[in-house]
Amino acid sequence: MTSWRVGFWGMVMGSLLTVIGQGTARAAEWSIEPSMSVRGEYHSNLLLALEPQLSTYAYWISPAVRLMGATELLRVSSRLAFDYVEYYGERDAKIYNLHFPLSVQYRQDRSLWEFNGGLNRDNTLRSELIETGVVLTFAQRNSWTAGPAWTYSLTDRLSARTSYQYQKADYEGGSQRVFLFDYDVHTASETLSYNMTDRDTIQVTGLFTRFALPDRGNLVADTYGAQMGWTHAFSEQLTLSASGGPRFITNRIDTRIGTLEDSTTVWVFNGVLAQKFERANVSLEIGRDIFPSGFGLLIQKDHLLLKGSYQVTDHLTFSISGQASVINPVATNELFTGGARFRETRFFHIDPHLRWHFDEYWALDAGYTYSRREIEGDDRTGESHAVRLMATYFPLKFSMSR
Repeated sequence: MTSWRVGFWGMVMGSLLTVIGQGTARAAEWSIEPSMSVRGEYHSNLLLALEPQLSTYAYWISPAVRLMGATELLRVSSRLAFDYVEYYGERDAKIYNLHFPLSVQYRQDRSLWEFNGGLNRDNTLRSELIETGVVLTFAQRNSWTAGPAWTYSLTDRLSARTSYQYQKADYEGGSQRVFLFDYDVHTASETLSYNMTDRDTIQVTGLFTRFALPDRGNLVADTYGAQMGWTHAFSEQLTLSASGGPRFITNRIDTRIGTLEDSTTVWVFNGVLAQKFERANVSLEIGRDIFPSGFGLLIQKDHLLLKGSYQVTDHLTFSISGQASVINPVATNELFTGGARFRETRFFHIDPHLRWHFDEYWALDAGYTYSRREIEGDDRTGESHAVRLMATYFPLKFSMSR
């Protein structure tokens, strides 16, 4: 096991054992909830290619177990899941996914200690495509994350939050085969929150992020930023959040003629309007953010996101999500952007979903996904229609308390 993995799991287990050691002396409740899912999928254009493609079919077998524990001061939760997936048709492949998130919270009089992290092994066509809108290579990605944080209440209205976030992403097959690059991301931030009234909260954040790609000319992108935010509750059901600020970004890369630098400033922002009803929830989000990408650079994503859910009956729920995004590289020099390899990309995605929990132990899910990408300077588009059907079995839940 490499040294960084030893350090990663040391951080995870050290944080977990420390808080568990303090929390187990009190009354505790623990639960284990297993499940087993089987899913079938159809894709008209799995890779969102610009040329005509054959259809692709897939089936998934996904066992999972949800773990939860809580005391008066401590809360631990996780969901260990495994996927066996087989694709055939335009793309023939067998892949194995693993999901192991871990969340720990420990409360003291004025402090809240948190840890969020874990391992997420999946395909780039799933989570990374939805997040960035640009990665279209069929490759497995292992994403390791570790994020400790400390929130301290200075007064009844003022609190400070110190956090650190580490992410390491590596792709199977190597950068020469799949044109993806392993990367590391370190982010440190400090946030002050002040509750002006029972309905209004303001926040001020300062942050630093380092994005490093050792396999791409030792490229390093350093980001310094500041951000202000405001949240207003019109009522218990309707809330509005808005934030924004500058990001000062410097890229450095080693070349045959020396180290080159590229600097730019990006203004990021985010606004979310959320409404709750008796049987429904709706949220609308608009924003601009910066994401790391296995494509080998930071990207800027302007997006419009809509989410909604409606509980039709006690057992039937309908949900829908959709987004429209415009993606650009965060650099001005073609040496950093890859030149013609990266042009402005527009990505559209809509996903209606229906869940029928018809029995205490069984649930059926059906969904449809439409995806579309457009590339600047190209009249062709990549469109995909996907349909999925899934059955999930929930055995008895195991729980204990002491």
